[in-house]
Amino acid sequence: MIELGNVRLFTLAEVSKKLGLSKASLRRYIRDRRLAGQKIGNSWLISEAALQQFFLSPYVGPKKPGKGKGQKR
Repeated sequence: MIELGNVRLFTLAEVSKKLGLSKASLRRYIRDRRLAGQKIGNSWLISEAALQQFFLSPYVGPKKPGKGKGQKR
């Protein structure tokens, strides 16, 4: 963990280990804008505030294919 004043920053490896998610999954969350991150050099950093926002905001995944309007059963 890196502290800059009142801001705590975590590396992908730290977040990955704590949450039990792969670094690839975390990169995908960042790419999909589900999780805010900042790339500094070759490293991604995630703020504590970004992690809080990630957990507080509801995520509605992609719609599953199925019977929608106008489709026959």
